[in-house]
Amino acid sequence: MKLFGAHFFTRTARRGYRRVALPLIAVALTAVSAAACAVQESNTYPIEIFSEMHYSQATRMQEPPRLAPVADAVPYVAIGTEQVLDVPEIRERPYDVARARELYRVNCATCHGMSGTGDGPASPHITSTNSYWAQTNDTPYVAPADLIEKRATYDQEAMINLITNGVIVMPRFGNLLAEEEIREIATYIYDQNNGVGR
Repeated sequence: MKLFGAHFFTRTARRGYRRVALPLIAVALTAVSAAACAVQESNTYPIEIFSEMHYSQATRMQEPPRLAPVADAVPYVAIGTEQVLDVPEIRERPYDVARARELYRVNCATCHGMSGTGDGPASPHITSTNSYWAQTNDTPYVAPADLIEKRATYDQEAMINLITNGVIVMPRFGNLLAEEEIREIATYIYDQNNGVGR
């Protein structure tokens, strides 16, 4: 009987403990969490448990460095609908021989040669019977154009058109170069004093 009474008392005490202690523990955990969040908002808590994503290195590692604006930069100002933006019909710049020579060397001399006679280092490969052109057309490609001869038969605008749109195995440089760069190369080809072959 004594054992039964002790056992009964212990079981009853456990039930009472659960009824009182569990809600108290829940309230205490809620208070601790709220206090941690309140501290976290000020970012003074030494260990960031609930850190915002923009503080995480994972979201910033692919971000480029944020640079300061250029010293003489000005804020964008709309011109409005009353003004008309003046866009030139032809995009060109003052002719610079050194710059034009370098553009020609990088883009044209491989096939046409620095002399412009079609004797560039790629010419033997283009005219070879093993070239892609020869295998797909059953005949080797003729040598790249002699630009010294072509400038006598084509005017400068026609040459610009050829460079821009390409021809046969020559690529479309309109997809690779700016309009002013193409015009500068054409001017270099037609420059009798400092251009191709000089």
